[in-house]
Amino acid sequence: MQLDLARKNALSILQESLPSYLTYHCLEHTLDVYRETERIALAENVSSNEDLTIVLTAAVYHDIGFVVSELNHEQQSCLICMSDLPKFGYSDLEINKVCEIVMATKIPQSPNSKLAEILCDADLDYLGRNDFEVIAETLFEEFKYRKIIVDRESWDNIQVNFFNSHRYFTDTNCKLRNLQKEINLQKIIETIKTYG
Repeated sequence: MQLDLARKNALSILQESLPSYLTYHCLEHTLDVYRETERIALAENVSSNEDLTIVLTAAVYHDIGFVVSELNHEQQSCLICMSDLPKFGYSDLEINKVCEIVMATKIPQSPNSKLAEILCDADLDYLGRNDFEVIAETLFEEFKYRKIIVDRESWDNIQVNFFNSHRYFTDTNCKLRNLQKEINLQKIIETIKTYG
């Protein structure tokens, strides 16, 4: 498996083909998820090169399906993996593992392996970070453009529901992110109280 070449390929596709109105599901998000996947995987003692390569490949390809369609983008990501990854020395079995991990990120997340838990936590890592508000604003703008939401009040209510349904799966992110995640949630709840 040639991770470096697969990564360059994925990032090139994202840079050239993602619509500009995807202010959250953008190249920066994929780079962030890739970094956090590597951090969590190492903290969770993912020691085999094969496992690390598979989860990092899933990280860099997890949202690539957005270049085809916003609907069922995870399935589209898997189709791109099946088409592209053989060129970089990935076997059918390895591609299937990558796709299983990518599919686990579909909301509501449903990881059924340690590697899938790692990517799921990396994908929503920002919920428990200090830069949450900045990143959440990019998702608000994207959802407004896509007409998924109409105003800030409905957005804040969606966020509270999302926070309440979300959980981190790895011990690493539970320890590192849960406290700040609760602080971020309380800020949104306080904001909702100010609406008339």
